[in-house]
Amino acid sequence: MAKEIIYRLSNPGYTIYHRAALGGLAATVRAWGTNRPEGVEAELQRDFVRLAWNDDLPDQEALRRILAASFRLTDDKMIELPGQGIRADQADLRLAIHNGICGTFLQHNKMRPGEKEPRRVEVRSADDEVGEMFTYKAVNSFAHQKAQGTGLLEDKLKGNWPEFASIPQSVVPGAMSGALELEASPEEVILLLFLTVGCAIFLLRPRTYQDKAQYCVVVPDIIDLQAYARAIQRIATAGTTIKRFSNTYLGRVVGGAEEAALRFLIDLHAGDLTSERSVTGCLAVAMGKVSWDANQINRSFIVKLKGEYPELGIFQAANQYLGKTRIIKSKKGEGYAIPASPVPELVAANLAAERHWCANFKSLVGDKKDFERMKFSQGGLRAMKKAIKDADDQAIIRSFQEAWKRTMAALGERARRDGLDFGRLIEVERERTRNAILRTKTAEALASWFLRFCADATKGAALAAIREDAQRIQKFIFNQRNFDRFQNLCLFALVSYASDESNSANGGNQ
Repeated sequence: MAKEIIYRLSNPGYTIYHRAALGGLAATVRAWGTNRPEGVEAELQRDFVRLAWNDDLPDQEALRRILAASFRLTDDKMIELPGQGIRADQADLRLAIHNGICGTFLQHNKMRPGEKEPRRVEVRSADDEVGEMFTYKAVNSFAHQKAQGTGLLEDKLKGNWPEFASIPQSVVPGAMSGALELEASPEEVILLLFLTVGCAIFLLRPRTYQDKAQYCVVVPDIIDLQAYARAIQRIATAGTTIKRFSNTYLGRVVGGAEEAALRFLIDLHAGDLTSERSVTGCLAVAMGKVSWDANQINRSFIVKLKGEYPELGIFQAANQYLGKTRIIKSKKGEGYAIPASPVPELVAANLAAERHWCANFKSLVGDKKDFERMKFSQGGLRAMKKAIKDADDQAIIRSFQEAWKRTMAALGERARRDGLDFGRLIEVERERTRNAILRTKTAEALASWFLRFCADATKGAALAAIREDAQRIQKFIFNQRNFDRFQNLCLFALVSYASDESNSANGGNQ
């Protein structure tokens, strides 16, 4: 072979974007199998991808054939990326990816010319027999199919590549050229064309942090090309034995960028029995309208996430039981998907920022209406409680809930004795307790309230949970640095309590 390009994962000049693009190229080569572009050789190994062709095939023609096999359109004029392995019957997942790519990589109409009138696709949740109609703009072609804006396929080059090629925004979304254009070698720009294959795109509907982000591009930091290629194709083709969270349209709708990244990382490793993982973490690139540019969607913030967190199990439980997405109608009568609960978004943001997993939980229950709605998430909150590893968190929640259980028992006796409505008594007491927790301003005040709450529940006797962890609890509750954490844990314990009879309270799977 006269022409050979070897992309090595270990290249010291590569950024996380190059490694993600190399993952996209690896997945594409794997999808080709033996049906490679005519005249082109392709080899995939754990740490490199090799492309080669003979002298009788001009470089430009070789690239055209590679692009034609890598970037396609469906009969419905949606973007098709063979490397991601999406089946023909997964129109809803393809819809999410098509709209996401058009809103990030291919924002400008000239990068994806197509029909003026939108087309419609039905999207339904697992609980719905009849779905809602969602729209998309059908495209006749898109920039990656002809390396548009790179200068690689200009006729004047007569079959050869230029010395340097351009890197347009369609290749790296949010890239700003400034006074000078971004340029690189032809080989590097060809690699970056596959970034759109190697990344996962989610649709953002933020609630906890009220910004204007609309999309999240998850850029994986890849360490094993073969494993990654298998993993992203496994996400799309997942069967019923292993739950995947991002292989449907609704699964690509999340509250925050951190939630999107953790959901994708969990999916990558689900069911992977190998000892080595394909990624070490990722970048979550949120994109939306910013104050300094009203004309296009830009990067609004970027956050780096690790592959593992000590309390990742809490997010997994929140994602599994509270990560459901519901469909509402927009003002135009079209379907619009939003997260059913803000809890997964909050937990993911906390983990990514190295905060306590329950930080800012009080913002979700500070309003009485939000607090009442949280009761419908008891099943998911209870699953989160079971996933907690930290001994201090466990001790506080266990003590609070034992006291609450005794409080409810006392209210039950009162209701039977005085002929009162037990449900109403519980409702009033729960609201009174919530307000009492929220009103405390110092660790000392909250500790005093907590101990009095526990003592009142037992008529002065010590709770078993407190006796078992007396030293740990005392040290924790009187430490001023633990105040916010203590307050949030008390509120979480209040809303996550479920008696044996209500273990199956709401909080279903997506």
